[in-house]
Amino acid sequence: MSGWIRGKRLWLLATLVLLATLLANLPATLVWQSLKGYLPTRVELTGLRGTLWQGEVARMQVAGIDQGALSWDWQPGGLLRGEVVLDLSWQPRKGQVRALVRAGLGSITLEQVNGYLDAASMAQVNKAPFVLQGDWLLDISELQLQDFREVSRATGRIGWQNAGGGLPNPLALGDLGAKLSQDNGWLVMTLADNGGPLGLQGTARWQPAAPLKLDTRLQARPEADSSLAEGLSLLGRPDAEGWIRWRANLQ
Repeated sequence: MSGWIRGKRLWLLATLVLLATLLANLPATLVWQSLKGYLPTRVELTGLRGTLWQGEVARMQVAGIDQGALSWDWQPGGLLRGEVVLDLSWQPRKGQVRALVRAGLGSITLEQVNGYLDAASMAQVNKAPFVLQGDWLLDISELQLQDFREVSRATGRIGWQNAGGGLPNPLALGDLGAKLSQDNGWLVMTLADNGGPLGLQGTARWQPAAPLKLDTRLQARPEADSSLAEGLSLLGRPDAEGWIRWRANLQ
C-alpha cells in the first residue's frame, strides 16, 4: 500500500510540473486575447511576443495614450502564496522604470519601484495643457491597491528634479519632492521643496477613480521669475509670511 501511495504522489507531482511548464510556455498573444476583455480601460499592444513566463511589448497604448515599451519576467515562486509575481521593466519616452508587481485576490502591489521619467515627455504623451521640464525620480518601496478602489499600503518617495512648468515656456521651480504614506484608503503625498524658486508645503491625496486633492501652501521666493509670483497671485492673497493657500481637486 505504501508503494502505491508513493507512486500516486509522484504522479501528482509530475502532473503539477507538467501543468506549470505548459502555463509558463503559453504564448503571450494567447494569454492577452483571453485577458484584455476584462481590463477596466482600453489597452492596445503592438509587437507582443514571448510567453507568459517571459516576454515584451514594443508599444503600449492605454486609453489611446502611448505608454512606451514593456518587458516582464514571471516569478513562479509567487504561486506558492497565491500570487502572480512579475518583474517589470517599463521604457516610456526618455525614461526607465523597474518594478516588482504582485497580483493577488482583490489586490495588486507594486514593490521596489525605481527609475525616472522625463516630465516634458510625460506631459506631451498625456496631452497636458502646459509645458513641463525636469525629471521625476521614483523610489517607492511599496504601493498596494485594494480592489482598485483604495490604497491599503504606501511607503517611499517621489522627486521632481529641476522642476519647471508653465506656458508658453516652463518657469524654473527648483527641486520638489513628496513622501508617500497611506491614510484611510488614500495615498497621501507630503509635499516639500528643497529651497528653490518655488516654496511648497502641504499634501496631495489620491485614490483610484477619484480626483487628486491638493491642500498646499505656495510661495515665490525672491530669486523666482516675476511671472511665477504673478501666476501664484491668481490663486489667492499671501499671508503675513508670503504664503498662498491653494486647495483644489484635479481630475
